[in-house]
Amino acid sequence: MRMRPHSRRVWIFAALAAALVCLGIAAAVVLFWKAAPRLTEEQIEDVVLTTIRQESPAAVLVTGYLDMSATVTVASTRVLFPDLGGIDLGDTRTTIRVPGRVTYGFDVSALNAEAIRLAEGGAVEVSMPALRVVSVAPDLARLEVQTKVGWARSREGSGKRVEREALRLVQESLRTQAERHLATSTQPKVNTAHALEKMLAPPLRAAGVAAPRFRFFLTPELLLEPKG
Repeated sequence: MRMRPHSRRVWIFAALAAALVCLGIAAAVVLFWKAAPRLTEEQIEDVVLTTIRQESPAAVLVTGYLDMSATVTVASTRVLFPDLGGIDLGDTRTTIRVPGRVTYGFDVSALNAEAIRLAEGGAVEVSMPALRVVSVAPDLARLEVQTKVGWARSREGSGKRVEREALRLVQESLRTQAERHLATSTQPKVNTAHALEKMLAPPLRAAGVAAPRFRFFLTPELLLEPKG
């Protein structure tokens, strides 16, 4: 079946119109892409630092917590007249077990403009500052205390004294455990990176970055690039 000349012209005009529409759409996309706001590295740094400082008025940004427990035993021995052979008044011993929560984060002043870069391709690179313990909170409602008082000693005297000392050491034990964990585990750094991503993505989008991408250097050798 042969196409009539009139029909052929209509088909050619339609094809040309479709091509022109496609070219117009492509040109509009290119123009939109060129006109879209692009933040400079300095503007990226300003958005990141301003956001973090607003979120941490105490100059320390809390990015995670650790749940742990500590057990401490304290003993007190009392001998009467030690120079004359001595009379052993007995040992007072207490054991305290308590769970607690330790929060960690970093000093905001440690994250400066030098730690934030705009990489080729538009990813925001952040060198993570060192993490530290922010607070230690023993759960005293779940405190377990076992105290044995020497035969010639009192519960209100030596008993209360060793319990107070054990409570003080429990706080130190929780802090020491947390500091050791922060120094040896990468998970707190990973948690901190995800917390920063959630915090920084909205203001960057508001500033004109349509789909913020991040690269977090947890250490100089360890890189985390969240998928968003």
